[in-house]
This record gives sequence, structure tokens and C-alpha cells, in this order.
Amino acid sequence: MTEQLLSFLLNYGVVALVPVLLASAVGIPLPGSLLLVAAGAFTTGGPLSLLPPLLGAIGATIAGNAIGYWIGERGGTAALTRWGQRFHINAGTIERADEFFARYGKFAVVLSRFPFSPLSALINIIAGAAKYSRRAFLIANLAGVSVWAAVYLGLGYAFAASWDVIADLLGGATQALTLALIVIVLLILIVRAIKNHRDHEAELHAAAAEAPRDEPQTVPASDSVR
Repeated sequence: MTEQLLSFLLNYGVVALVPVLLASAVGIPLPGSLLLVAAGAFTTGGPLSLLPPLLGAIGATIAGNAIGYWIGERGGTAALTRWGQRFHINAGTIERADEFFARYGKFAVVLSRFPFSPLSALINIIAGAAKYSRRAFLIANLAGVSVWAAVYLGLGYAFAASWDVIADLLGGATQALTLALIVIVLLILIVRAIKNHRDHEAELHAAAAEAPRDEPQTVPASDSVR
């Protein structure tokens, strides 16, 4: 499929790039990043020729991310409430996700565009489910997508003779960074869960130690009858 998409890109340019990037942003597994690097390599006529694919890439990706946000906003909370118990997701977990996006949402959105691009589609849905501000999402989305599109197109243009090698390096780097981030987050969650479990056990032991103990009542000996 990748070869067919590259051939389509060679023949039709931005017209071929836009739908692929739109679908990729929604979460459909298509080689959007690879095609973006290839678009930079296939560009002829100087740097100004990069403007149409740059604008097309930004517009298509922002639209795809907005669709993912809308999916999360419309059905994310209901799905988490309905199916969350199977994955140990409860109301507290959803509330913590809301608090996380309220504090760090812009960083999560920007960094999921670049360099943690594989997380982009998931972050879109989570942001929508967490009811993250639409305006803040749009601004962060625009900033992150613009950097991502400019870097990938620019590298493809600068290293046109070996654009496929550049695309492989970028893909490997983003996957490695994303995997490292996931491992770090999992370790943090595991350590936090262990700490919470120990704190809970300590509270139970403390409560048990402070609980009043029933002492056996002593019955006074009756006077012997003389």
C-alpha cells in the first residue's frame, strides 16, 4: 500500500497528501509521516513550493485531530463509564484525567503532535472525553502540528536524495521516544499504586490498633454464707 500511496503522491501532490494525513490523524494506520517526508523530497521549484503541502498538511491534520477530539467528547465519557470497570477505570480515574488535562493539557497535546506522534490519536480522544477546553485544544493542536509538518517537510526537502532513510530514522526515533515515555509513565503508576497500597494497609493497621478492645468483665466473688 505504501508504494501505491507514494506513486499517488508523485502524480497528484497535495491532493493525495491531504486525505492520507486526515485519516492518519483520526487514527487509521496509514503512513502519514512517511508521505510528509516524501512530499518534501518530491517538491521542486525551490522553498516556496513547500507552502502548498505545508498548508495542506497542517489543515488536514488539524481537521483529523478535531474529529478525534469530537469522538472523545461525544462518546468517550459514556464509553469509559460503561466499559471502564473491565480495565479498572472508575469515576476517580476519570476525575484525575480531567484534572491532568486542566493542568497539563496543552503540553500533552503539543508533545503528542511532535515528538510523541504515535500517541496523537489517543490523546485527541482522551482530551475530548476529559472535556478539555476546545479553544486551548485548537491552539495547542495548531502549534504542535505546525512544528511537526515543518520539520518533516523540511527534512525531506533538505535530504531529498535520501528521504527514505530520513523517514526511517524519524519513525524509529519517535517510536523509541514514545515507548520510553510509556515505560516511564507505567513505572510511575506502578510505584504510586504500591505506595497507595502500603499507605492503605498502614491506615488499616493504625485503625485496628486504636480500636477499643473489649475487656472481660470480672464478676465480684459473692460472700460465703455462714
